[in-house]
Amino acid sequence: MSTGGAAPRARPRGPGRVLQLRTKLLLTVLALLTVACAAVGALGLAVLDMSLGEQLDGRVREASFRTIEYGVRAAAGPSEELEAMMEVPAQGAGTLNARIVDDEVVRAGLFAADGTRQELTDEDRRRIGELVTSLGAESEEIGGRQWGPVDVELTVGGYRVLVVDDPWDWGLVLTGLPLADKEDTLRSFGVSTTAISTGAIAVTGLVGLVVVRRTLRPVERLSDVATRVSELDLDHGEVVLPVGAVAPAAHPDTEVGRLGHAFGRMLDNVAHALTARQRSETRVRRFVADASHELRTPLASIRGYAELIRLTEPMSEQGRNSLSRVESEAARMTALVEDLLLLARLDEGRAVVSEDVDLLELVVETVSDLRVAAPGHVWRLELPDEPVLVRGDPAQLRQVLINLLANAHQHTPAGTTVTASLGTAAGTEPGGEAVLAVGDDGPGIGADFLEHIFSRFAREDHARAGSARGAGLGLSIVEAIVHAHHGRIDVSSAPGSTRFTVRLPLADH
Repeated sequence: MSTGGAAPRARPRGPGRVLQLRTKLLLTVLALLTVACAAVGALGLAVLDMSLGEQLDGRVREASFRTIEYGVRAAAGPSEELEAMMEVPAQGAGTLNARIVDDEVVRAGLFAADGTRQELTDEDRRRIGELVTSLGAESEEIGGRQWGPVDVELTVGGYRVLVVDDPWDWGLVLTGLPLADKEDTLRSFGVSTTAISTGAIAVTGLVGLVVVRRTLRPVERLSDVATRVSELDLDHGEVVLPVGAVAPAAHPDTEVGRLGHAFGRMLDNVAHALTARQRSETRVRRFVADASHELRTPLASIRGYAELIRLTEPMSEQGRNSLSRVESEAARMTALVEDLLLLARLDEGRAVVSEDVDLLELVVETVSDLRVAAPGHVWRLELPDEPVLVRGDPAQLRQVLINLLANAHQHTPAGTTVTASLGTAAGTEPGGEAVLAVGDDGPGIGADFLEHIFSRFAREDHARAGSARGAGLGLSIVEAIVHAHHGRIDVSSAPGSTRFTVRLPLADH
């Protein structure tokens, strides 16, 4: 089929769901804050570890000095050395002392929490011996041989130990302090830092959410306005744009405000353009209506005088043929004028004459007439058993069906099957809707032409088979009448299948 108007615009499908801007901003801030807290925590932990390590090393050296000066020197010999070392003043709980002779631990013990001496196990002696052996190759001369301080893991816990050469040549003296206090301090620092950082991130998230939402509120307002504008039908009729709704977001002192200000100016410019377009359309409609109305009288006169000449004046065969051409062209021009007048009245939004119309009867009568007028096509009916009633103007609804059927007949070759079907559906109307469809198995409509098939005076350059070429108002009138009856019309076409579907609200009884 052919001729027409603007097909309904399909909304483009968007991509999958994405994060909103405020969510992205908040997540970005929280991610940066998390990284900053982690970096500060790691740096603080490293600095604290270094500081505590230096303090512990200093205490180990002091304990080793006290052991050498007060313990070993006070001993009468190696056999009494451990007892003397254990009596060194100011030795704290957990202090470890050991004597190593020829890589063998001969005496080893530590101060218990209650101040008593506690002998080391054989396993701890073995570990101390292995440590001293491994450190021998890395010895450093500092007023005598000295190893460490280094860490060693014993069965009683981790220790920071220092090995010093005995100045009285009684072997090596090992002194150590436990790592538990340092590890507990680092652990407490890590837990505290994590808790504080988590709390800070949570508070920042809540405050940031409020701030970001308040900051982006003008953007949301602009988005709402843009959505409302996108849902307006801007291609015809009078359009009122919500220009005033942008004013609260238009503060040129901020980035968002400048966006709102520019958006408001754009809407204002579009509103002026639409107003000018509406004025122009109104003038054109008035001109078409006035011109069509004025043309009806001279066209009627032409047809009347032509008929009078045919009845009263003798003419040759060529004269009669010429007069027939005048009459047929006058009739065609009269039909065009009537179509233009109908479109003008529909554009003005005049109320439709409303009465109950049985579409079943309308379809049967119209197809029956077309069977007689176009016997070269195959006409089929698919009808329900019950009447289908709608509210509307019978003459206009008949013209809808006539135009659709005539369109199928004129733009398809002989032998094409044209099917008129009628039914009901739930639809979007509370009482349901009538579904009237006209389809054919002709060559189809070009995809490019489908986009503006309902436009006025639109005609396909390489129309579907058939030589008839109308003015291009048929489907425009169909669409205008359907919309005036609060319905809608759709079209789908492919080679071998073209279908126009009209949906109208059912009569409410």
